[in-house]
Amino acid sequence: MTEQNDQPTNNHSSILSFILRLFWMLLGNAILFVSMLLIFQSTDGKFHIVDTVFWVTTASLVIARYLDIKFYNGHTATGEPADMSHWRGYTIILLVCSAVLWVLLHAINYPVVNK
Repeated sequence: MTEQNDQPTNNHSSILSFILRLFWMLLGNAILFVSMLLIFQSTDGKFHIVDTVFWVTTASLVIARYLDIKFYNGHTATGEPADMSHWRGYTIILLVCSAVLWVLLHAINYPVVNK
């Protein structure tokens, strides 16, 4: 005879946790990468909607990672259980790298456009 688990399964939370992990591990980073390419290829040196997409995606990655850890027993990319120290480290690295790359892309593009 099989033993029944008295804990209800919540398929909605497991689907949401999957979507959050998929976003912060893959999709969000892909959006950032495409945004960086578009910023780099900009020909007028001005700020565009792609800059907004870049920063909204960055903020969304931080929020998604927080929700994953806080409410869905998030794990690291290597499969270990994550805690808020992982979130803080992820957030610091993401924000610093995003800011540096964003400024660098605009700095590289600015002199070319204004010559």
